[in-house]
Amino acid sequence: MKASRVAVVSGASSGIGAATARALAAAGVRVFLIGRSAARLERTARRIGPRRVLGRQVCRLESVPELRRLARGIASRTRRVDILVHCAGQHAFTGRGAADAQAFDELFAVNVRAPYLLTAALLPQLARARGLVVFVNSSVVRNSGEGVALYKASKQALQGFADSVRQDLNRRGVRAVSLYPGRTATPSMRRIYAHEGRPYRPRWLLRPQDLADLVRSLSELPAGMEVTDVFVRSAVPY
Repeated sequence: MKASRVAVVSGASSGIGAATARALAAAGVRVFLIGRSAARLERTARRIGPRRVLGRQVCRLESVPELRRLARGIASRTRRVDILVHCAGQHAFTGRGAADAQAFDELFAVNVRAPYLLTAALLPQLARARGLVVFVNSSVVRNSGEGVALYKASKQALQGFADSVRQDLNRRGVRAVSLYPGRTATPSMRRIYAHEGRPYRPRWLLRPQDLADLVRSLSELPAGMEVTDVFVRSAVPY
């Protein structure tokens, strides 16, 4: 009997990450859940059901020691990782012309360093499974806006890392894809609209479950095929 595939999903406590974990589990994948909140991870795990939850671990991704403990925790549960989905991300507005060193450190620690370190730590398991790494980025890499200079820079750095590491991963039999969603109906997006002073109308935005289904589809491509970049936006003007 063929063993179930294994997925590791960061940001699995809410939004796109939680939806992705549920979509993969519904497709028969066993999922390891990563998030900042034990209570919200427990809620995601309950919705999935114990048969499909390989494990879960609370981790502050800005902490290198916690990332190392996370990698050890995953390795203790599985020798292979078929799908690694980097959904966790940090968003922050910065003032016009501001020099905010703390925001810089926090954004780059979560949005760039964490995916870099976790991918490197799990490369043996990914290579064993000839797996797939999904970097959930943001459409901000193509757009500009007021107050997002540091956030945009961190997401462009993530784009550069994914593009550059792909060749190294391919040499180990691992594929990598970057997903760039537009505005999506998540708790983080609700806060963004509040900051902008605009009404939050989730029906106008992308749905997390639709993006999750897209990730699942990408994970089911033939082994000899690699999609490198997927840009997605809502078809409803907002």
